This record gives sequence, C-alpha cells and structure tokens, in this order.
Amino acid sequence: MIITIDGPAGSGKSTVAKLLAEKLNFIHFNSGSLYRGITAHLHSNNFNVEQITKDSAIPTLKLSIKMIDGVQHVYVNNIDYTPQLRDNTISTLVPFVGANKFCRVLIDECQRNFCNNNNIVVEGRDVGSHVFPHADVKFYLDCSVKERARRRYLEEKAKNSNVTLKDIEEQIIERDNVDKNRDIAPLIVPENAIIVNSSNLSVAQVVATMQNHIKL
Repeated sequence: MIITIDGPAGSGKSTVAKLLAEKLNFIHFNSGSLYRGITAHLHSNNFNVEQITKDSAIPTLKLSIKMIDGVQHVYVNNIDYTPQLRDNTISTLVPFVGANKFCRVLIDECQRNFCNNNNIVVEGRDVGSHVFPHADVKFYLDCSVKERARRRYLEEKAKNSNVTLKDIEEQIIERDNVDKNRDIAPLIVPENAIIVNSSNLSVAQVVATMQNHIKL
C-alpha cells in the first residue's frame, strides 16, 4: 500500500509522515532527501549547482537508498550523504537540482523501485501528482505561509541560528514560487487528494485526521 503526502515547504510533511508510518507500521520514505543527496554530492564535487538548468547535463550518478535501523540513508556513487542533507547550503541549492529533468528521471526511478511492493508513506512535493499518481491514498498537507515561517523560525532559534522570522518567510515564499511554477512536475494538489490544512492543528490532530481516511 502506498500513501502519499504532498505539500509546500515547511508544512510539516516529514513529521507527520514519520508519525503516520509508525502508527501504521509502514516504512517512512522522504523523497526530498534524494534531491538533497544529489545536491550534496554535486556541491561536494565542486559542480556549480546554481548554474544548473532544466536541460543541463549532470555527471553520471548512481543513486541508492538503504534503511539502517529504520532510518533512510541516501547514497550517491556509494557515498552516504545523509549527515549533510539538512545543511543550510544544501537547502539553498536543492531547488536548482529539483528543476533539472535528468535529476528528476533518476530520482523518480529510484523512488518507484524502492517503494513499489512495500507498505509505505511517501512524502514530497510531487509524489501524489507525478511519481505515484495511482497511490492508494493521497494527501495534500497545506499550511499558511506565516505559520510555516513561525515553525521554521523556532527550529532555527533552537539551533542558535541568527536567522530572522522575516528572512524565513521570504525564503518560504520564494520556494513556493519555484515549486509551483517549475516546468517539471510542479507542486499542485494531486487528483483525488484529501486536503488537510495544518495551520491550526497539532501534529497529533493532523495524524489522526489522516488515519481516519485510511482503510487497511
């Protein structure tokens, strides 16, 4: 059974998907980590990620996933890039990789090979609309820009970051614009998706709402 959760940056997809997968005893799969893995690899090898375009050729890459103690690890050319996936530099560069058609073909194939024939909760920005259009259950997790910015700001402050709330809100608006207007698999509400707005809901309430729509 494949359950997909799409939604914009900062809407809480990762947190909700992880908890929902635990409740259902399913595998939790983060599609965004694949884009981050490729970004980390290219950046580490001095590839100018900011100059990548939709049609830009990329180096030959071998992308793979391993579940280690229940944690998803991303390997590019047999190197585990998991520790680097949440670096701020990678977060800034990953939209360029997400817009590249060669990277997307590689990532889509990797996701489908891993997820098919598994009970899995997949989260991303195009998993229900593009990668798994025939998923058993599809959700779209929405949230207001201001609430997403507030949550991200609190996360960054806990890390002693000097980033401001205004900076984060501007970054989220920019990321939304990129995701919704890219040529390849833009962020949309997937057909037949159940929309859940988390702006005024706790994580537990969001997970419970989703569970009510899943018939095992």
